[in-house]
Amino acid sequence: MAGSAPPLPAGADIETGTPTQSITGMRSAFRTVSQLRTFESFKSSPFRWYFVSMLGVFGAMNSQMVAKGVLTYDLTGSFAALGTLALANAIPGLALSLHGGVIADRLPKKRIQQVGNTLNALNTLSIVILLLAGVMRWEYMIVNAALQGIIQALMMPARQSMIPDIVYPRQVMNAVALNNAGMNLSRLMVPAGIGVLMEVTDYYWAFIAITGFYIFSTVTLFRVPSRPIDIPPEERTEAQMRLHAAGGHAPRAKSGAGFGDLIDGGRYIVRDQTIRTILVVNFLMVLFSMPYMQMLPGFVKEVLHGGPGLQGLLTSVTGVGSLAAALVIASLPSRRRGVIFIIGSLVLGIALVAFSWSTSVAITIPVMLFIGVGQSVRMALSNVLVQAYTEDQYRGRVMSIYMMEMSLVQVGVFAVGIASEIIGVQWALGLCSAALVVLSIATLALVPRMRELD
Repeated sequence: MAGSAPPLPAGADIETGTPTQSITGMRSAFRTVSQLRTFESFKSSPFRWYFVSMLGVFGAMNSQMVAKGVLTYDLTGSFAALGTLALANAIPGLALSLHGGVIADRLPKKRIQQVGNTLNALNTLSIVILLLAGVMRWEYMIVNAALQGIIQALMMPARQSMIPDIVYPRQVMNAVALNNAGMNLSRLMVPAGIGVLMEVTDYYWAFIAITGFYIFSTVTLFRVPSRPIDIPPEERTEAQMRLHAAGGHAPRAKSGAGFGDLIDGGRYIVRDQTIRTILVVNFLMVLFSMPYMQMLPGFVKEVLHGGPGLQGLLTSVTGVGSLAAALVIASLPSRRRGVIFIIGSLVLGIALVAFSWSTSVAITIPVMLFIGVGQSVRMALSNVLVQAYTEDQYRGRVMSIYMMEMSLVQVGVFAVGIASEIIGVQWALGLCSAALVVLSIATLALVPRMRELD
């Protein structure tokens, strides 16, 4: 009986329940790869199912990068429209992300994600209906983006802050990196397929696929427990020592009104210099690195003279570099992570400069590999550093600020879209990329707190 089994040692398999015959093969495969340090977090059954569920979310996200951008640019032929789409998605995030953090700290994170994924599926299905009815207009895409922004703002803090609830503290960096690897595996496989699908069939099939990805994620999350796993005292010690090294403990969050929770979380971020530095530096890095993704549909059509298939191919190539980088990060010890984060951002900036001035597909494809490497390092380590240096009771609210930065960046994407109409997309992206290079070098030289983070 389960009740008579001896306690599991640190790093042992963490199960959610009795496995059925149908999933035994999947469990065995995960256990085999988890013997390698790179895949250590797969020893946790909750993380294995979380990872499988996130593959559905990542499939939807990477499909949308191609499908929504291509559809909007085909409807308008305007870079400003692509920027407006990003802005419509960002505004709800600015208004609601903090509330999403409070929800994540109060309610089961799994349930929040399941409700959010279901609503995202319904929102995507509305595009299918409009396309089938032949009444699609770009204004509807703006409304759709705003609705998705609302859903994401309330759901993403729960998704981002859930990993420390399902693995041991020493496994958080590995788990975040593997989660990032899953996203990049999806980016490697999905966008090219979606691009080809949009080339050879009606666009609505791409959005049917996106709806299916969301449904898959919702269903597989049922295998993830609703409550955090038990952490042995010896595992807790390592996490607490890291927090002491970062500047000590903050007082425990107060219960009470949601507004009070927001203020309490804000005070924690203001007084914790390490968390504040990570959030500010990461925001600036994302501000200058993200615009190329939203401008890619127009860039491919106007500069590289390609279509959805080429855009999907380029996005998949970034997935190759990102996947390789994510697996390397998953294998690294928890040391010198601040320096690695900055160097990854520098590589990303240099690669984006090359991308912005390339007019040849043959040159752009290898450049996209380096973009993938830099982007993966920046994304994985910024997430890891925030998770590692945040007190448990504040994690949802801190992650909501982390995600709100993404919404603020979308405002910058809108500005880049307008600039692309005026000075050209290559100049607009080139200036952003050069700013990222300068910022990375300045951070390495002038921000010792960031480069000294382990």
